Amino acid sequence: MSYVSRMCARLLVPSVVPLLASLLVAMVAKTLLDLPVSLGGSPVWPELPGTLVALGVGASALYYLVQFTRLLQWRRGHADSCYVCGCLLGRERQGRWGAYRRCLGCSKNHSI
Repeated sequence: MSYVSRMCARLLVPSVVPLLASLLVAMVAKTLLDLPVSLGGSPVWPELPGTLVALGVGASALYYLVQFTRLLQWRRGHADSCYVCGCLLGRERQGRWGAYRRCLGCSKNHSI
């Protein structure tokens, strides 16, 4: 696995997390909303699981779009890059010896 593919994975794979979380919450909501129906009552809010999944898809797409925009800015040369491998740098963090940014490709720390 190259540094660039590792960087792309670290940028784009976490965008699936909101979708998976919304699917899990929608399954729990569907189970809880089916309880009155199984006891002979009427459904309380039947469109809630679909709405939760749609919100998860929207959040996942928005997160993916933001990260893909960062990747495009890096490809154009408008973003800070690592001097070792040339990959995109992550967010600014506070460390023991001051602020630093971690490379998304080779995982080296770069002081600011």
